[in-house]
Amino acid sequence: MSGESIAPSPDPASEPPLAGLRVVDMTIWMAGPVTGMLLADLGADVVKVESTNGDPTRSHTAPTAGSVTTKTSISYSTFNRNKRSIALDLSSSADRGTFDRMIEQADVFITNMSPTTVTKLAIDADSLHAANPRLVYARGSGLGPTGPRANDLTQDMTGMAYAGMLFALSPDQEQPFAPPGALNDVITGTYLFSGVLAALLRRARTGRGETVTGSLLQSALWTQMGLVGSVANTKGASTTGRPRTDPRNALLNQYRAGDGRWIAVAAVNARAWDAFVTGAQIEHLVADPRFATYADMLDHSREMRVELDRHFATQPADHWLERLREHGVWCGPVNRLGDVLTDEQVAANHYLTTLSDGLRTVSMPFTLDGFEPSAAAGPDLDADRDAVLRDWGVDSSPRP
Repeated sequence: MSGESIAPSPDPASEPPLAGLRVVDMTIWMAGPVTGMLLADLGADVVKVESTNGDPTRSHTAPTAGSVTTKTSISYSTFNRNKRSIALDLSSSADRGTFDRMIEQADVFITNMSPTTVTKLAIDADSLHAANPRLVYARGSGLGPTGPRANDLTQDMTGMAYAGMLFALSPDQEQPFAPPGALNDVITGTYLFSGVLAALLRRARTGRGETVTGSLLQSALWTQMGLVGSVANTKGASTTGRPRTDPRNALLNQYRAGDGRWIAVAAVNARAWDAFVTGAQIEHLVADPRFATYADMLDHSREMRVELDRHFATQPADHWLERLREHGVWCGPVNRLGDVLTDEQVAANHYLTTLSDGLRTVSMPFTLDGFEPSAAAGPDLDADRDAVLRDWGVDSSPRP
């Protein structure tokens, strides 16, 4: 609880890592909810405060089809798992009083509302810190909390577009490429979660909360750290990908094997050259002056790609993967997502989970020894009002 230290459990190892932590999650769509989801996965009591209309993600996509049925969308249930829900109209004096009392009890507040909405609802950091100085206030935004574009409305893909990612992912400079799956939303929410943990650790030393910010732009830049470093510090560095048929390094590429499956190989320096030659059984190609050494091969990478296309097509994928692994070469199958869902390596590490409503989704992005997170589906709108008010000791009557 925010006003006091979390009491130690008689058996700390038996409790989730964040048991006793109270979080008010006033987020919508996907980036912000991911932050609260991860805190909830670790055992925090995360209460999703929604408008009386609910998070728009509830109806963003079609409900689950097939053998699993839910009252809401796949996106909502996935990104709001393990949370509780209460619907509040902050223009109502009664609901505003409830909200204010919850803030007084909270350890963390999360929002990714627009600056206009934050101001309108009086849920800015200064206002909430005045009510609870120990509160960790986490704010997600599109392009950052300050600057000329701070008020721009920004979404997953448009944030990546602003950060240069869509051209960085494109095989040419003619057309941008946008990856599917709310990639930047998930990354941004995860990074903001990390910031919340850091702020909680510092609060344990100082006794005071603070503001943590993250944005879609900031996350997209961080994700491109390697490329940003090259472009910022190397004159003429390329900012775009290359098609498979025209690689800078033919040994850092993908090839179709004889059974139609694809494999990925990554021999990225001269030290890996000998192992690749032996593992891939291409000794006959080394006799060609164009490929006599690693440096020679790089100078003729396109030609080597043509030769390797022919060569890898002579045997099935498992043959090549077994040989390359045996010789210490980085390699792996190029899976489709449907393949990964039934992969034995994924299953062995419990990287997927099934929620209480039957939805299958990804588990946490890290594993804590001896801890298994809960898998409750995203809550129905306002389903937990009475329980939350009771558990948090909140009086729902209007404030005088």
